[in-house]
Amino acid sequence: MARSDWGIGIVGLGGIANTHIQAYRNAGLKIVGGADVDEQRAKAMKERWQLPFVTTDWRELIDHPEVRIVDITAPHKFEIRLPIVEYAAKKGKALFVQKPLLPYLDQARKLVEVAEQYGVPLMVNQNSVFVPAFLAMERYLRDGTIGTPYYCQIENRNWFDLSAHPWYGKEERWVTSDMAVHHFALVHHWFGEWESVYAIMGRDPSQTGIKGDNFGVVLIRFKNGVQACVINNWAYRGDRRRPHPREEIIIQGDKGCITGDSEEICIVTVDPPTKIFPQFQGKWFPDAFANAMCHFIDALEAGKPFWCSGRDNLNVVAIIEAAYISVKERREVRREEFAL
Repeated sequence: MARSDWGIGIVGLGGIANTHIQAYRNAGLKIVGGADVDEQRAKAMKERWQLPFVTTDWRELIDHPEVRIVDITAPHKFEIRLPIVEYAAKKGKALFVQKPLLPYLDQARKLVEVAEQYGVPLMVNQNSVFVPAFLAMERYLRDGTIGTPYYCQIENRNWFDLSAHPWYGKEERWVTSDMAVHHFALVHHWFGEWESVYAIMGRDPSQTGIKGDNFGVVLIRFKNGVQACVINNWAYRGDRRRPHPREEIIIQGDKGCITGDSEEICIVTVDPPTKIFPQFQGKWFPDAFANAMCHFIDALEAGKPFWCSGRDNLNVVAIIEAAYISVKERREVRREEFAL
């Protein structure tokens, strides 16, 4: 069976859905159609992308006989996503959910339990894991080129106001739950089980369109000894910006260092002294989105495990939870405090 035999139905036709559609079209995947509660937006997306089927009732889309994968890009709010996941799971459809799964661990766990109750696969679209440049970095990280890794740093900084957006950034949690989740998923994928989290975060009140945190630094210790520092500063007014998706990644090992972003990489080794500039094809937008969905389809087709499963992604959401607890209680939070 070909990848194109796995019909995709997209629930939620807001801004990020454009990236999903472009990515899937580029990869030759089959988009059955989309659903959005906003009739005008649904019509506009149907016209823009020539979607074969569009509806304002997501149940009608999930019921479509050609839909085998339900791609949920609707807002990451519990009251919105839970009924979609429940309905799709009851219908036996595979679930592909835009990150963050949900910003609160207890809520995210509920979605995973629903999928497991009905025996349907659930993958979280942690597209950072599938960025072409980061996949290239991973090869050198895994093969010993830089020796044993001991430190990772990821940083982005930009001024980012959302006054005109109707819901994004309007909740109590924001940059750490909505943006840093990219980086939490990446370091979890690279370094495995985390041990503890310590965080600082805050909010520049002049960003009136944002209600939650708009800068944060999260320190993560992993059981294998690696320590990571994840910096997301979206209240930066300076002239040396590192905007998403060009955040800087540094991975230091005892024999070298990887430095790069989603468009270029340099690897420095000490024995022998050399510089390597890996070549790769594609960028974060939209190629990582295509890579993620293709990985999911290939795993489903082969009956094999896939990266970023719902159950495994609870480890990522738990980092979010730990970071906010750390800030509130001013302490290091350990993984064993959560039932994962």
